[in-house]
Amino acid sequence: MYRWCQEHRPQLEGKGSSLEFKLHRLKYINLLVEGNVTAALCYANNFVPFSKQNSKEIQQLMACLAYCKSGLENSPYSSLLDPVHWIEICEIFTRDACGLLGLSLDSPLEVCISAGCLALPSLLQIKQVMQQRQCCGVWTSRDELPIEIDLGSDHRYHSLFACPILRQQCTETNPPQRLQCGHVISKDALTKLTNGNKIKCPYCPKEMSPNDARELHFY
Repeated sequence: MYRWCQEHRPQLEGKGSSLEFKLHRLKYINLLVEGNVTAALCYANNFVPFSKQNSKEIQQLMACLAYCKSGLENSPYSSLLDPVHWIEICEIFTRDACGLLGLSLDSPLEVCISAGCLALPSLLQIKQVMQQRQCCGVWTSRDELPIEIDLGSDHRYHSLFACPILRQQCTETNPPQRLQCGHVISKDALTKLTNGNKIKCPYCPKEMSPNDARELHFY
């Protein structure tokens, strides 16, 4: 895992990952627990690249040296021995590795089933109401739901954007554009709404130049 972190350090730093630092922290603590203070001091040099972002935690790790004889388990820093730190490392590694590979952390099938189970009661209820009131032609699109269903924060994703004007999913050739007023539409919609060198926002009365629009990237 150390070698993997070193090979992907630029990408991990770009994502603000703490994986490599926490791996060094675990190794350092393990050396102290073994009573190998000299080796721990030498290994502490690995904290140098992370000194700006983790200065306070590094200070605590250095203070652990004062409790080597009495044992870290009897020190104010005994929480560093908690096995939860190993579980945390596994979770961070899984998240970062999936992120670099462009993979979902959760199983797509599991997400679909979970979202379907959450939405099903509301859909059954609206179907029953429509049948009782004999409403016909209200729900005609197979790609849209008749009502908005809140699936909770665990099922909110922002990697894709659908243009509210053209009702099309944005792509690399048709990216989302942020207007000067803050509203977002697709590049194709921006082109179609442009009249000369002006565009009027479809959601507010503000007029602006299409050149003021900025391409958005969702992560």
